[in-house]
Amino acid sequence: MRSPLNSAQKSSRKADEIVLPDNGQKRRLSFKRILALVLFAILFSFLGIVSIVEIWPSFGAQVASRMRDTIGPQAVAQIETIVFQVQDTVKHFQYQWGIEQAEAPWGSNQIQLEPTTFAQVSIEETSLTPEPAKRTPTPSAATETPASLEPIVEPQDQLPVKVTSPTQTPTPTPYVWQLSSLPPFGSMEGEGVWMPYLYDQEGHVVAVRTFLQPDPERPYAIVAVVAFDLTRTRLHFVLGFEEPSLPDGPKGDGLIPEEDRKGGVLLAAFNGGFRTANGSFGAMANGIEALPPIDEMATVGIYRNGEVRIGNWGEDIVASPSLQAWRQNCRLIIQDGEISPRVFNNSITDWGASISNQIVTRRSSLGVDREAKTLYYFAGPSLSMPALADAMLDAGVHQGMLLDINNFWVHFTAIRFEDGELVADPLLPKDMNSHVDRFLRPFAADFFYVTLLDEN
Repeated sequence: MRSPLNSAQKSSRKADEIVLPDNGQKRRLSFKRILALVLFAILFSFLGIVSIVEIWPSFGAQVASRMRDTIGPQAVAQIETIVFQVQDTVKHFQYQWGIEQAEAPWGSNQIQLEPTTFAQVSIEETSLTPEPAKRTPTPSAATETPASLEPIVEPQDQLPVKVTSPTQTPTPTPYVWQLSSLPPFGSMEGEGVWMPYLYDQEGHVVAVRTFLQPDPERPYAIVAVVAFDLTRTRLHFVLGFEEPSLPDGPKGDGLIPEEDRKGGVLLAAFNGGFRTANGSFGAMANGIEALPPIDEMATVGIYRNGEVRIGNWGEDIVASPSLQAWRQNCRLIIQDGEISPRVFNNSITDWGASISNQIVTRRSSLGVDREAKTLYYFAGPSLSMPALADAMLDAGVHQGMLLDINNFWVHFTAIRFEDGELVADPLLPKDMNSHVDRFLRPFAADFFYVTLLDEN
């Protein structure tokens, strides 16, 4: 017969019961440990994905494309939003602790990337660097047509004419294209000052570039701006061999035509708009309509006579045999010289199944001045839509629209001719370093390119 436990034994038994958990408690503790390990693994994997996307943008683009086919564009946009928020937080930390500093995308003394073999002219000869202007509410000179932008006609030979007083024979003045410096947002040297960038065969400047810092909270958000003289250059549009298109619809070849792939002709190339899944915005080139147009969507129209217009489809631009190509992408950012109120909303109808307009990522856009004589391209990292819109307005854009976004897809290269080969030079070497020559071979997505105007 078992002897009864005394009080000391009972206390010892209770103490043992408190110290030693039962099987249920053990299972709960094990579950917490497993959950913590799983969460840590997810966090580690997520940070790894963020790093991979940052280091290898092309890999991130491929993964995102496959995920859109699997879980849909809206779900991918939500994932991208988280990734970009993490990236921006890291950049904030790096900037605050001096690990990363805001710096100009190119040196203030570097006047060009030598994109062609054309003769070069100095800054003094082109007079493209006046003193930086103060930030004032007066409209930018780029919205007007200065006399210096008008072509200068060489004097024709004439029969002698008898004059009553001696006159000095006029000396032909070389054509000089210049834009006024832009009001800077910050204090970085060179901001808003136009630098010579691309040249014609006589060495005259046909494109200039500068940079802006439109976001005071993110000094590292640098917007590169390229301005083309449309009186001496032509814009072209190419449909990619995959995008944009419908499953059973026509596609392009993703290739610059052979007649334009020549030194002294091809100047530059840059990205197009969103993939079809992100809005099905219309696109047409050389008679091939990859996607039908959508009324009231922002559209760049390229006409057979070389004219370029940006506006709403059905209002500013309509279907016409005179249109060589057109591309739509979301709503207008700048309309009639003002920022559209739609810039501050996150409507999928307006902006496609893309990330929030307030989230910062690499963005690009296109614009023209009031007379449509100057074409502007904008691109930069860590940009929200409002910051991009501010930069466009500051540059003098009268009508402007969004192009593609995110790391891999935003891409601009100047083209030069070297040793019998076309060579691509990225506008932002630090950020545009993946598949740099993508537009010199068949490319899956649509893009634009610029050539010198054929005077013949």
